[in-house]
Amino acid sequence: MKDENINKLNSLFSNLKSEDQKLKESLEKKKSEEDLFIESFKIVCKDLIDPKMLEFRTMLRENGYGCKITFTEENTNKLGINGYPNIKLQISRNLDSNFYANNKFPHIMFAADKNTRKIVIHQDTIFQNSTGNAAMKEQSYTADTLNEENIEQEILDSIEQILVNK
Repeated sequence: MKDENINKLNSLFSNLKSEDQKLKESLEKKKSEEDLFIESFKIVCKDLIDPKMLEFRTMLRENGYGCKITFTEENTNKLGINGYPNIKLQISRNLDSNFYANNKFPHIMFAADKNTRKIVIHQDTIFQNSTGNAAMKEQSYTADTLNEENIEQEILDSIEQILVNK
């Protein structure tokens, strides 16, 4: 093969390797940013959201409502759909509800949306055999903008919507 053609091929291979390397680096950077976001979400859950949910759980139980707080890691369901890491406060009209037998209780859930790097809130006001709604709230937060005050207000607003829904 001519030296000129060998040089062209070597240049082509070098450029392709460099593009592959750039792509790998870009994916690694994206992955590490996602990992940092998820870690910051877990810290916010542990330090701010969970303690607030525990306060509300105590008051709800004192007034005859059942509650369950769960933290769920990121997961993929049978259909291949990714579930965001989240922390959820579920509420029942019965203090002795078995939350493990049925997972369809009204709730407020804070979730980490990796794509937007925002903490989003899902509210479900539907008790069994009743009407209501289930949707993401318009308001979203970052790990830096979510604080005790907005957490408390979001939980309070959701509990009010849940409990007035007959």
